[in-house]
Amino acid sequence: MSLSRRAFLGSLAGLGGLVLTGAAKPAPKRSLAPLSAGLAFLIAKQSRDGAWRSDQYGAFREGDTLTPLTLWAMQSAPPDLIPGGALSAGLRWLERLTDAQFLHDEAFAGLRYPLFTASYAAQVFTKSGDANRAGAWAGLVEKLRVSPNLGWAAGDMSCGAWSDSPFPPQLPKDTSAPPDMLAPNLSATVLGLRALHANGQRSHLVDAVPFVENCQNLIAASYPSEFDDGGFFFAPGDSIRNKAGVAGRDILNRVRFNSYGSPTCDGILALHFCGYPKDYPRMAAATAWLQAHAAGLGHGGRWMQGRERGRESLIFYYGQAFADCLAIFARQPDLRSWAIYQQDLLATDLASRQCADGHWEGRAPDSCEDDPLLASVFAVRTLAQTWIR
Repeated sequence: MSLSRRAFLGSLAGLGGLVLTGAAKPAPKRSLAPLSAGLAFLIAKQSRDGAWRSDQYGAFREGDTLTPLTLWAMQSAPPDLIPGGALSAGLRWLERLTDAQFLHDEAFAGLRYPLFTASYAAQVFTKSGDANRAGAWAGLVEKLRVSPNLGWAAGDMSCGAWSDSPFPPQLPKDTSAPPDMLAPNLSATVLGLRALHANGQRSHLVDAVPFVENCQNLIAASYPSEFDDGGFFFAPGDSIRNKAGVAGRDILNRVRFNSYGSPTCDGILALHFCGYPKDYPRMAAATAWLQAHAAGLGHGGRWMQGRERGRESLIFYYGQAFADCLAIFARQPDLRSWAIYQQDLLATDLASRQCADGHWEGRAPDSCEDDPLLASVFAVRTLAQTWIR
C-alpha cells in the first residue's frame, strides 16, 4: 500500500528520535590494508580451475554458488588490488559453466541455488562487458519470478517477486497457501531486482513493489501502530525466517514482525532498483529507521528474546547490504556526512574482526557465515563499497 508524504510525515511525530540528516562526526582513520588482505585470502582459496569452492559446506563445493559471488565482490574492489590472473581464471570458469547450462532448455537444472547463481553471474558478465552471457542469466532470473503464468492469481501480491525455489515457482492447483520454498521473500526479491537492474532490463521491475512494500512495517495512518517504525522484515507470515521474530499483534489483531537491519537495507535497495527516489515516503521512512538503529556492523533492530543468535548469523550479509545503501546515501547532500561516517565505522568494525590471514568468519552457523569463504566474500564487498563517496 502506498503511503502519502503527508501521512508519512505525520507518522514520524510519534517516532521520536528519528533523525533524517545525521550530524557530522569525526571519521575513524581508514586504510586499504584490510581490503587488500581480504582479497589475498580469496585469491589463495581459488581452485586451480578458476572456481571457488567451500571446504565446509557440501552445497557450496561445486563452484556454481561461490564463484559468481566471489567474482562480483572482487569486481567491486580497486583494480590495482587484484592480480589479473585470478579474475580472468574465475571468469573463464564461469563462462564454461554458463555455456554448459544454456545448452539445455532448463538452465536452472543442476544448480544448487539457481537464483543466487543467475543474479550474481548476470552482474559479473554485465560488468565484464559480456552482454550475451549476462542476458542469458538475466533471462533465467525472469523465469524464476512469481507470475500468473505459473498458476498465481493475477492480483496476488506475490506476483513480480522471487522465492528460494530452485525451479520456476509453479503454484500447485487448489493450494490455499504456497509452500515455504515457493513463497517469496525480500532477500530473494532484491537478488532478482539487482540482476535485472544491472542488466538494464528495468521495464517490469516495479511489478515487485507491492510485495516489497508488504514487507515494510508501515501501514496506512488510519491504523496507527507502535509496530509501524518504517523498517522491513524478511517475509509476510513467516515467524521462523523473520530472524528478529514476532513483535506482537496490532489493533486489527494481525501478527506483526520486528524490523531489523538486513531486510531494511534490502527494502531500501529494492525500492532504489525500482526507481523510487529518496523522498518517496516509504524510502524516507526506511532511511530514517536505519539512521535510528544502524551503527557500523551492529545488526540493528528489536530482536525477540531467544533470537539474538539470528542477529550474528547474518552479520556479513547485513554489512554488504548496508554498505550498498551507504554508497547511495553518500551521493545525497543531506545524508552525506552521516553516510561517510557510517562507511568508516563499518570498515573499522570489519577490520577489528579480520583474522591474521585476511579472512573473516561468522560466530553462528545458521546462515552458513561460519564458512570463512562466504563471510570473507561479503566482507570484501562491504569494504570495497565503503570507498564509494
